[in-house]
Amino acid sequence: MENHLLSRIITGEATSEEKEAFYRHLGDNKEDEDLFYQVKSLWVKSSIPTDSANQEAEFERIWNTIKPEVRRPGFTIGTQFLKIAAVVLVVFSLGGVIGYLLPDRKPQFADSGAQKYTALKGSVSIIEMQDGTKIWLNSGSELSYRENHQSHQREAELRGEAFFEVKHRADFPLLVKAGSITVRDLGTTFNIKAYPEDPQIETSLFEGAASVLTTEEKTGIELRPGQSAIYDSSAKKMKLLTFSQNIISAWKDGKFVIRDQRLEDIFKELSRWYDVEFKFENNALRDYRYTGNIRKSTTPQHVLKMLKQTTNFNYRIIEKSTDSDVIVIY
Repeated sequence: MENHLLSRIITGEATSEEKEAFYRHLGDNKEDEDLFYQVKSLWVKSSIPTDSANQEAEFERIWNTIKPEVRRPGFTIGTQFLKIAAVVLVVFSLGGVIGYLLPDRKPQFADSGAQKYTALKGSVSIIEMQDGTKIWLNSGSELSYRENHQSHQREAELRGEAFFEVKHRADFPLLVKAGSITVRDLGTTFNIKAYPEDPQIETSLFEGAASVLTTEEKTGIELRPGQSAIYDSSAKKMKLLTFSQNIISAWKDGKFVIRDQRLEDIFKELSRWYDVEFKFENNALRDYRYTGNIRKSTTPQHVLKMLKQTTNFNYRIIEKSTDSDVIVIY
């Protein structure tokens, strides 16, 4: 395949006529379609500059480094190109396949002296505070943190999911606000999942002790290790459940660990990691259930193929140059 066209397609610079011809070919060739979206997935995960001229130059440099073999005429991408491109693009990636191994070392500073941390889609940021507290921040999550010396407490606010290993200080406790709840550490390792679009906020205690307080209650619920506090934001009610530690914390170790989950809920997690949008044309498929372990370093196409082995569905991918790709399930 001609390298300039592939570069223009991936970076969104191709004309309407080029895109139409390219995607018409992909529609007729399933193997090339799978290969293209795997290459694109790796490209999106890399930290290549957004400037179009720089993108073209970077793609050209990578292509020249790869030196692909001569292929038959047409749009064929070629498996050799994919294999080498995968290696090169992963090496250049700062926020994707290997992104979850890298700490966020450049916090932004928000108002009132708070430090603001973010984890880009497809990455996990690791934050180490001066007092020894360590925080893993999941894909698409935001955390603000400040030390309030007037109230003698450390204050954090979370949107998304984070895993905390807190260095307990009785004279300077940590309070984490997540939506309608506040978690107070008492010498603690815990996980909070509080994405704004989710109806529930989950707090899971691994070690130590923690108190969970809602905006409606004056007294907190004390958690013991192995317990999760599930707060229903609509009903404004809290319930306690037991949980499996290896499932709750799997995300920070680069895995999806799925246990009898609905397909719709699985796709919600995949959407946050791969930065794609899932749509159902067949609503009955939403309640199909799946159990399995999936490495986050794989491509969304491979994940879909794994799910299809036990769940009878088909899918098509709608590629968008300026927004998240859409995967239609039917």
